[in-house]
Amino acid sequence: MPRISIVAAVAAAAVAGAIGLTLGGAAAAEQPGARLAERYLNVHQCVYVGSGGHYTNVLPNTANAAFNTGTNVSDTPDGALSCGPGGGGWRPAPANSAVKAFDLSAGRYLNVHQCVYFSAGQHYTAVLPNTPNANFNTGTNVSDTADTRLSCAPGGGGWRLLPANSAVASFDLADSRYLNLHQCVWTSSGQYYMGLLPNTPNANFNTGTNASRTADASLNCRPGGGGWALDRNDSAHLGLGG
Repeated sequence: MPRISIVAAVAAAAVAGAIGLTLGGAAAAEQPGARLAERYLNVHQCVYVGSGGHYTNVLPNTANAAFNTGTNVSDTPDGALSCGPGGGGWRPAPANSAVKAFDLSAGRYLNVHQCVYFSAGQHYTAVLPNTPNANFNTGTNVSDTADTRLSCAPGGGGWRLLPANSAVASFDLADSRYLNLHQCVWTSSGQYYMGLLPNTPNANFNTGTNASRTADASLNCRPGGGGWALDRNDSAHLGLGG
């Protein structure tokens, strides 16, 4: 299981990883501007701590099943967080974990804010706006307006925001049947880093996350660099719904 701390020498390395989520039926996809069949995108952000590091997962289908989450699309908003129990010395971190039901009928755009924090060789990735640890929450939302400015809480306790690893991406869902999110995790010397977005400044660590009428058939992760290699055991993409 990942040891999630990352050496300061690659602190600038952004990793964007992903989930592929089907957001509507065929009829909705064929009509520009039609509402999506499933009303809620239920994102479960599960964070684990172990060996002095943090590991964030939002996918329900990685090969490392003990760390998988309950992320789904549904006509019902999820009210309870669903996280695997962890293992190998890794335990859940409830203060940094949360579930958020995004009402897709509230707007055209899913604005995902990926906020990455750094402290003493460790990276911590957050995407949700509602964890108990409010100093690390993000501006992720659904709106009729595409966000162009990253919104991240300031961090604290020796943790600072890493702009090179952080980004906001606006996914236009008005005529998209699928939200294809690719969760990519890279590893180096027992350390791990996870992200969700395709547009961080560190392009060698970006992903293929997109909104489309077509479900992606394979995982799309950039190659990494500086001694970092893709960890397929913790990386995945997924289509839900449709």
